Amino acid sequence: MTIYINGKFLSQRITGVQRYGLEITKALIDQGANVKVIIPSYLEVSKVDLPSNLLISIGNTKNSIIWEQISLPNYLKNKKEYVLLSLCNIGTLFNKNQLICVHDVAFLKKEKWFKWSFRQYYKFMIPKLVAGSRGVITVSEFSKKEISEKLSVNLSEISVIYNAPADQFMSSQFYELQNEKSDYFLFVGSRDPRKNLHLLLGLFALKEFDKQRLIVVGGNSKSFNQMDLVDLPNVEFKSGCNDKELAHLYRSAKALINPSLYEGFGLPLIEAMASGCALILSDIEVFKEVVGKGATYFDPSSIDSISVAMRNFLKLPEETKKQQIQQNYIRSKDFTWEKSSRKLLDFINSI
Repeated sequence: MTIYINGKFLSQRITGVQRYGLEITKALIDQGANVKVIIPSYLEVSKVDLPSNLLISIGNTKNSIIWEQISLPNYLKNKKEYVLLSLCNIGTLFNKNQLICVHDVAFLKKEKWFKWSFRQYYKFMIPKLVAGSRGVITVSEFSKKEISEKLSVNLSEISVIYNAPADQFMSSQFYELQNEKSDYFLFVGSRDPRKNLHLLLGLFALKEFDKQRLIVVGGNSKSFNQMDLVDLPNVEFKSGCNDKELAHLYRSAKALINPSLYEGFGLPLIEAMASGCALILSDIEVFKEVVGKGATYFDPSSIDSISVAMRNFLKLPEETKKQQIQQNYIRSKDFTWEKSSRKLLDFINSI
């Protein structure tokens, strides 16, 4: 059987969702699966980080929606013995042999998190895609439960295929990393409202913590309502970091702080765990699923709570921090793209 990958995501800016699509595709190829990646003709093959002999360039439109809804199903209409994988939330409405990955249902949670047009498109498309697809996958048990409740899908019809850290974040020098910590805390993520960056900036604006440094890594997206951010002397904004640079930032940080209000998984957590970076996290269900007890948690709606968490973290003995980091580092080994791709292949063969 041929596994066709909907490669529209390869023309998009790489965030956590697109990273998932790319890494799962690579892992399926490494497993020896018969994979072909269908990409829009407007995407230069040389810019795709996949073997060129596995790429199929189709379509004569530069409109990504038309490409996905018309060009893609037209190419597949006479194919036999295949499954189409759409790994980044959206797929085509006109193919019943499709497996769709829905990362979360944030678009159904709070209107202010997304632009109106994006939210309406997702509210129209995703319920229809889920209802009309051969199967549904998602990235956490938390998202599985949310999809089942919000989109009326039986839990037995949804398979959890976890995220994992890329190779660049997997360190073989764990013990050496513990002596390389710098003087900054780290935030990795976009600036959309549900990431709750305002709370974190409010923390570093407090007199108690204004001598602590924060590095914010991540860019903007047209899909999200953006925030006006305060300018603080102890906060540095970085964009355009490659994986090598980001891995170094994780390894040298005092801790990753993630104050998110809602996530489907939380890829930076796993990257940090694999890199030997401590964690200070919002107390949300999916973070507990991924990390367990290996973090200092706080209420993401409360500046007092995150202040207490920061205070408690700074008071932790170094040996306690090292033990927690080591436990997280070991736990990160449970999340691999090889394991996820094998589970995905098993799911494909079962449906």
